[in-house]
Amino acid sequence: MRGTRPSLSCRSTRRTDGTLADIAPVVDQALRCWVPDRLLTAVFADLDPVTGELAWVNCGHPPPLLIRRQRVVVSALARHPNLPLGLGLGPGPGHPNSAPPVERFQLEPGDRILIHTDGVTEARSPAGGFFGEDRLVDTVVRATAAGEPAPEALRRLSRDILDHSGHLTDDATILLAEWHPLRTPD
Repeated sequence: MRGTRPSLSCRSTRRTDGTLADIAPVVDQALRCWVPDRLLTAVFADLDPVTGELAWVNCGHPPPLLIRRQRVVVSALARHPNLPLGLGLGPGPGHPNSAPPVERFQLEPGDRILIHTDGVTEARSPAGGFFGEDRLVDTVVRATAAGEPAPEALRRLSRDILDHSGHLTDDATILLAEWHPLRTPD
């Protein structure tokens, strides 16, 4: 593993048909090799555009949120997260050779998935108040109910977070994906 950058390890594993369960331990091992004593939270996800099956491995992030018919389906995607990367998730000296579980969920047409870091909900206002999950959900649901496409709903959420906090002191990463079945020619 020495001499291999973490991003190349992930890419190499993916390009050789590695599964999500294969990728997380490879990144964990590379991180431990190259940046010891550091942690990294991550979600590795795959959405099948034909079937709508969502598969993911959560390493220390808040659970993804499912937005269906203009509301959040509470706990639909809540699973026990794995430890953050860098703590010995997979194979390595003194660590069991265990791949993290790959979670799966069948989406319905029009479902939206929101994946976010804790830096979003923990964004602080100048007075010290958190942005919070309730406000996160409210902003996305209102944008969805207003008929806004996913990119515009994401822009609204980004503006709302920055308006709340002024500037961010932690990473605040958000991903909003909407699934509609691909139409195959008859």
